[in-house]
Amino acid sequence: MNITDLSDSLLYVESERWHCDFGQGKPVMLGLVLEAVDLGGIDEHSFIIDASIVPQPECLEEEIVEQAKAECALTRREIIRYVYECYGGVPVNIDALQPVKASCGFSSFVADSRIGSLKYESGEEMEVRCFENLADAMRFAREFYAPNAQVLFEFIDFVLDHPLRSGGTGWDKIRLITKK
Repeated sequence: MNITDLSDSLLYVESERWHCDFGQGKPVMLGLVLEAVDLGGIDEHSFIIDASIVPQPECLEEEIVEQAKAECALTRREIIRYVYECYGGVPVNIDALQPVKASCGFSSFVADSRIGSLKYESGEEMEVRCFENLADAMRFAREFYAPNAQVLFEFIDFVLDHPLRSGGTGWDKIRLITKK
């Protein structure tokens, strides 16, 4: 597993074992972007971690790579960040890997956090882990979410089957920005 800092609030994780298969040609290699987001105004624990699945740069559509280079994203790290920021990824609930209440024992040694509730515009409510500051959120992403992300990719077909709020499924999103 490789972990790369993309910025102060972005972490990228990949493994040679993480991929999806469209049934033709080579599989699409995948990675996971973990982003610390400050929701502000909730209370002193206003940071959460958003997670998104993105294709590894080697699997991206050539036109997208050229766009990234035209925007001065020349390194692999910069291309990953460009694709995430411009095209997004397949959002996943990283806390679903291990429900936040069940992971309180070990995780309390990693960073100070609390369990909160996040309500979307759709009315859907989700339990999330909230952090006091960016440093705690990123430490937790690196030391807890990243090492446990393998579980997510064991169920990748199920994850990609779910509809996205923007329309389509995770499969459609990955297909849109890859060579498939």
